[in-house]
Amino acid sequence: MEELAVKKDFTNIYTQKFPNAYLKEMKRLDYRIPDKTKPLYLSIAKQLYKKLSKKINIMDIGSSYGINSALMKYDLKMSELDDFFLEQEPSIEQSKQIFENLSYDDTFDFYQIDISEPALKFSENLGLCKKGICVNLESGNLPIKNIPRSDLIIATGCIGYIGYKAFSNLFELIKKQQSESDLEFSDKDPVFAFSVLRIFDMEKIESTFDHYDYSLVKSDLKPIRQRRFSDFEEKHKTISLLHSKGIDTKWFEDDGHFYADFYIASPKRLETSLITMSEKLKRHAEH
Repeated sequence: MEELAVKKDFTNIYTQKFPNAYLKEMKRLDYRIPDKTKPLYLSIAKQLYKKLSKKINIMDIGSSYGINSALMKYDLKMSELDDFFLEQEPSIEQSKQIFENLSYDDTFDFYQIDISEPALKFSENLGLCKKGICVNLESGNLPIKNIPRSDLIIATGCIGYIGYKAFSNLFELIKKQQSESDLEFSDKDPVFAFSVLRIFDMEKIESTFDHYDYSLVKSDLKPIRQRRFSDFEEKHKTISLLHSKGIDTKWFEDDGHFYADFYIASPKRLETSLITMSEKLKRHAEH
């Protein structure tokens, strides 16, 4: 895939037992998009909590070490995670104590999907998720018993690594969950929210959502800065690719960073709610 060939491969830092190497590299590259998406995800979660009057199940796809959960549940910033894990380099037990001493938002529970077993185990051990599910969403035949029903499905940074097949498999799983559920029909379908780097083509993913009667919309928020380019080659390849797609980089990638668009999706029958949800995001976006 041309877009993936542009990006640096970070596989080696996603598969270690502790997040230290991951956080160190992300700090070096000024990867701070979770700080930016946090208020957006929280806005949607709180709207769903108000609507459904129950604790919200959030599924984080490509969750890695549970960064989104740590930031959202404990109201933290990436820089505070850096302070916890890079300056002190705590053990698992010390890490647990850090989080046990923090107040947290109990209006939602996190479940996490990733292909890195060590990253999921770390998140589970710290209580950053109720359950971590190590599965490749692209492969199909997802284990329905292992994956809980979700109210909100989020993804920060993994769209592109996973494509339309992953969403198709996820929708098939949701259909099976619906058939086995005794909940009211209107409460069964999750809302999706995710950031996608501007280099990735969304056409097949958009078609997949449409096929499963979902409205997927790109929010009219300004593109969100994700991280610095790791080197000149990554910058050059990215800008060249964007220009070949007719995308202007003048106020964005030209400054030396990747930028991402923010998408949300809901069933087509709830399209009015989706519009309202999208409009409310503007109030919570950090400027």
